[in-house]
Amino acid sequence: MAEEKTPLPGWVKAWLVSTAVIQTWDASFIWLRPHTFPGGALELYWKPYSLYIDIDMRYKDMTDSFVMAVSLLNYVEVVLCLVLLYMNAKSSSRTVLATLVVQTMTFWKTVLYLLMYVPPMSDVAMLGTSNWLELLFLFIIPNGLWVLIPGATMWEMWGRAARQGGAQTTRGKKGK
Repeated sequence: MAEEKTPLPGWVKAWLVSTAVIQTWDASFIWLRPHTFPGGALELYWKPYSLYIDIDMRYKDMTDSFVMAVSLLNYVEVVLCLVLLYMNAKSSSRTVLATLVVQTMTFWKTVLYLLMYVPPMSDVAMLGTSNWLELLFLFIIPNGLWVLIPGATMWEMWGRAARQGGAQTTRGKKGK
């Protein structure tokens, strides 16, 4: 009997597309510095970053190897999101499990990034403001979305994977 093919829900597909676009934009900001900085030749395409780099000092620090490594992982994430969308379009039976794995990677990559702002892992001076409104709207909410949405996706995919596994077990017992 053929395996059940559970397509990704629309909100997960929209998240994967959004992730591919945003992560490409974000990683490119890092790798094209200083041209993406205010006054740089590519400033126009990264205008919102003129605010962000004054809050997240890692984005301003051209020698911060951690933010550069995370940006390389962002490019990997983009490729994986595109692969997931392709797998889903082809109704691959492995789409749900692969999405669970990729979103788990995204979740923990973001948690690690955020932990780098918490003593004793890093110098809190990497945050360029102590204004709670600026922190909330320019750092906590944007970065928090990269924990919350992958977390929700993981939850959804875990449930789907469990249902798929249960259906396969049931089918296997009936066939014996």
